[in-house]
Amino acid sequence: MKSKELLLLSLLVMCTSWATVQSAPIRITQTTLDTCHPGNFFGEITQCCPPASYIKGPIVDFIPRRDIIGPHRVRKALQCLSGEEFRIYSEKLWRAYELMYALPLEDPRSFYGQNALHCAYGSGAFIQDGTANLTIDIHFNWYFAPWHRMFIYFHERILQSLLNDTTFTLHFWNFDNNVDGESYGKDGCYRKGYLFPELYSDPSKSTFHANRSERTFIANLPVDLTVLNGSDITLRFSSVAVPRNRELMYRTMQAGNSSLYFHGVEFKYGDPQNIDINGGGSLEFLPHNSVHRWIGGSTASTTHAPEDPVFYAFHSNLERLWDVWQKLGNGRTDPSTPDWLDAEYLFFDENAVVRRVKVRDSLTTEDFGYSYEKVFDESWIFFDNSTSTTPTSPASPTNT
Repeated sequence: MKSKELLLLSLLVMCTSWATVQSAPIRITQTTLDTCHPGNFFGEITQCCPPASYIKGPIVDFIPRRDIIGPHRVRKALQCLSGEEFRIYSEKLWRAYELMYALPLEDPRSFYGQNALHCAYGSGAFIQDGTANLTIDIHFNWYFAPWHRMFIYFHERILQSLLNDTTFTLHFWNFDNNVDGESYGKDGCYRKGYLFPELYSDPSKSTFHANRSERTFIANLPVDLTVLNGSDITLRFSSVAVPRNRELMYRTMQAGNSSLYFHGVEFKYGDPQNIDINGGGSLEFLPHNSVHRWIGGSTASTTHAPEDPVFYAFHSNLERLWDVWQKLGNGRTDPSTPDWLDAEYLFFDENAVVRRVKVRDSLTTEDFGYSYEKVFDESWIFFDNSTSTTPTSPASPTNT
């Protein structure tokens, strides 16, 4: 073979090898856990690494269709719970969080441990294996929805274990429903759910969190899904907030049908951590970020948000909205590349065992053994957006 041909062949092999390395999914391994280091979130130095005593055991693969426990469950909208059902659920929820708060801080199933895991994944505490300083994040990119679905699922399993009740279900705050719908003869919940849920407002209960903004304590003040930044302290009551919220939900869910519009920018092995909020998809930017900001206090901080129990109720609704988006059709499909589907993340289960889950195994709630009650999504699906009421499009914020 001529030297020129050999050179071309060598270059081809090198380029193929390079492309393979650069186009690989993110994977969290034992090495990732062992090399965890203090994170840095916009200048805040975090100490969120999982305790060493809990990461030395075997990593066990978790396949939802194979490893679910208990009967099929239905997550329900909090605003429609009433009577005996409301009483029973309230008592179970409060008891579950009392037990979680009572766990030792170093236990990854404790409330502190749950927040720490989210903090580690969200502040660059984990380094991509084989790199010197390329960190990992599950915000501002296409892993936001699947990672948080897994996180809420294992949180729910821990609560079930603490209660010794595999039927316990973490019901959701249906913040996106801003109007009442006609419910006669229909199954589901057709009441508006925009008020802060009362289950999380009693100072004497374990679901209360004092470090919230005053907005959560004002009667009849609806959540504002258009809050763009922490300095927006305007109090918008229903006459102003409702049309803005409905248009915002329409834009988030209906305006774009590409997977990256909804999920966010690609993030693969070899990519540097993205901390640009514009990298997030429409669901993450608004309404996700706006609910965090509207609640305020520690819930507005990525590194502290899961310290508030309501975090899990409103994130339960966010993953429901992912399910709704998938079913809207018109070309709406999740990413199909192995760089997304084969990404792997680690979580602690109800026995504090490290479990490995692939993104491809997190695409449907049915595989996890639960579904969602039907709610009045038509309130924003068919919103007449001929007159704009919100300041910006979720895809192009003017400020953050």
